[in-house]
Amino acid sequence: MQNNPSSQTLPAHDTGVLGTLKRVGRWLVMTQEGVLLLIIIAICIFLSSRSPVFMTGRNIGVLLSVVSMTAISAYGMTMLMISGEVDLSVGSLQAVVGVVVMLILNSTHNLALGIVVGLAIGAVVGLVNAAATLGLGINSLIVTLAMLNILRGLGYLITQAAVQNFHKLPSFARLGNGFLAKQGQGVLGFIPLPVVYMIVIFIVIWLVMARTTFGRYVYAVGGNPRAAALSGIRTKLIKTVAFVVMGVLGAVSGIILLSRMNSGQNNAGFGFELQVVAAALLGGTGLGGGAGSLVGTLLAVLLLAILNNGIILLGIHSNWQMIMNGALILLAIFLDARRRHAAGLE
Repeated sequence: MQNNPSSQTLPAHDTGVLGTLKRVGRWLVMTQEGVLLLIIIAICIFLSSRSPVFMTGRNIGVLLSVVSMTAISAYGMTMLMISGEVDLSVGSLQAVVGVVVMLILNSTHNLALGIVVGLAIGAVVGLVNAAATLGLGINSLIVTLAMLNILRGLGYLITQAAVQNFHKLPSFARLGNGFLAKQGQGVLGFIPLPVVYMIVIFIVIWLVMARTTFGRYVYAVGGNPRAAALSGIRTKLIKTVAFVVMGVLGAVSGIILLSRMNSGQNNAGFGFELQVVAAALLGGTGLGGGAGSLVGTLLAVLLLAILNNGIILLGIHSNWQMIMNGALILLAIFLDARRRHAAGLE
């Protein structure tokens, strides 16, 4: 008996342009990152039709500069939450770093020294949070909530008012307000420096999390701490490094904010921690640890910033920003609970 040739025809593999389009389509509708991207595109189209200001170069530049501060801190928060911990002190850290760095700049006129001291403050705060959480066995939510109040109080003790800029260093102003090139010198003249920092730090953290042993250990420690410890991973060390990275990146965002405000304000960063946690959660990082995506976090930061920007441009009362951010946090927690239940983790 001869076989029917048509019966021997195997389904063709998805190759070429068509296959690529199918894979992209599946990614867009079946992953949290893809869904976030679709939502961002839809909102951008809507805002463009409603406000002529939205797509202007100035608005986009300001929007991305604001995004950079949240994104840089959110990278650290993503790493820390993947390890199974959280840090609510980042907003108050911004205030303390800003006040101290401005005082140092006013007295020394040394930008490098000010930046080093600011980053050191962030590292020390991260170490203290780690010591209290891991050494004393206290939940990191409680520890960092206490640190939030301690740092905020220190900011008010250091200065009862804003520390003004008396040093007038041009390099300091350019730090948070400058561009990659002089304006008028092509496309680079429209790219804000904070956006460059955001991209460079993203690449570094992504490489660490995706391509190094340390990154794999962070996921392992957050996913199953006991199994990770039994396999020889130094879980406390991994979490300590994550806390320190969170502190340092929080300080970086604080220095950028300081440059943009041109004064060290003891009330800076108020509520900032909620924006950062919301971005990590909405981007797919789980509260229980062991899961998270830097790409998702960056897209979530963009989504939150675009929504806030849209509220302003459309003339909606600013109080709706807080309501919206709170609602998105609840939505992110709900989605995380659904994911964990579907994965059999609850």
